[in-house]
This record gives sequence, C-alpha cells and structure tokens, in this order.
Amino acid sequence: MREKIELKKEQKKQSLLDAAYRLFLEKGVAKTSVDEIVRGANVAKGTFYLYFHDKDQLLQQLTYQISARILGEAYEFVRQSHAEDFVEKVVMLIDYVVEYFRKSKLTLRLMERNFSWPMVKKQLSLREDPLWDKLMTELEKSTFARKHTEDELFKIMFVIIEMIGSTCFSSIIEGRPDTIDNMKPVLYGIVRKVLS
Repeated sequence: MREKIELKKEQKKQSLLDAAYRLFLEKGVAKTSVDEIVRGANVAKGTFYLYFHDKDQLLQQLTYQISARILGEAYEFVRQSHAEDFVEKVVMLIDYVVEYFRKSKLTLRLMERNFSWPMVKKQLSLREDPLWDKLMTELEKSTFARKHTEDELFKIMFVIIEMIGSTCFSSIIEGRPDTIDNMKPVLYGIVRKVLS
C-alpha cells in the first residue's frame, strides 16, 4: 500500500515537471505561471507546493533531469561504440551532447548555461547514482586515473561537463565566439590536452 502511495506521489511530481517542460519550451520560463503548470499537469495548485517551493526550484529539478537523461544517453552511445581509448570515449560523449543540443536548441535555451553534472551535490563522496558509478569505474581503469585522486577526477570531469554546456550555449544560441562547428575542434582539443 505504501509503495502505491509513493508511486502516485512520484507520478504527480513528474506530471508537474512534464507540464512545466512543455510550457517552458512553448512560452519561456518567465511567461509561464504556476497556475498554467498545475492546469497542464491536471493537479491542484497545493500539489505544486508539496513538491516545489517555487518555479525556480522546479526549473532546477527539470534541469537536473534533462542533464541526467542527456548524459545517460551519451554514455550508452559511447558504451555501444566499443571504443577502447579512454580519451576518445570522453570526446565521443562530448560530441553526443553537442549534437544533441544542436538538434534541440529549445532545450538548450531553456537550460541556458545550466547543463552540468547533475549528481554533483549528492554524489561527491557517495557513489549512489548508477551513471556516476559506471563513469567512475570506467575512469578508474584509465591510465589518466593513476595520476589523480578520485576527488581530482571528479573535479576534472565536472569542469569538462560545465565547459560543454557553456560552449554549447554560447556557440549554438548566441553564435559567439564562433559557430559550434568551428568551436568543436577547439573544445575537443582542450579536452584531449586535459586528459592526456
């Protein structure tokens, strides 16, 4: 019985996130009201405040989910490629993310520069997230890992992921300092240098 209640709660929360995502893409965050979100989710307004303090907290949770989904898809793409070289696996992962945002500019615009490692706050010392655990396991097998502590590895990967999000937003949305096609070799070159 308790599991059923928890499932219903999770479904309502996800319904709010899904409605907000649709509305944010359609109208923008600033022009979307909490009333519109609850109508779109088909829940009472009080339900919204059971899960989120305000629209900003909902956007933060939505950004977390989008980042986790994109990174999960990228990781699966790299895993299925059967590439051997660790550095090239990271470059492939980055390329997947860049191409995702190139095709989904509305999602990138919604996230602004907030694409990041979604498990940062929770996972710094814990290895509870399955994706983070898989990546760390893979990373620890690399020759690169022998030169760094786990904390250093985490911070390096964090900086790389942050750099991807910021570069994608600047190049794809703002067109600066250049197009994403012209920025990709620069971005990938930096990553190769960092990881070599």
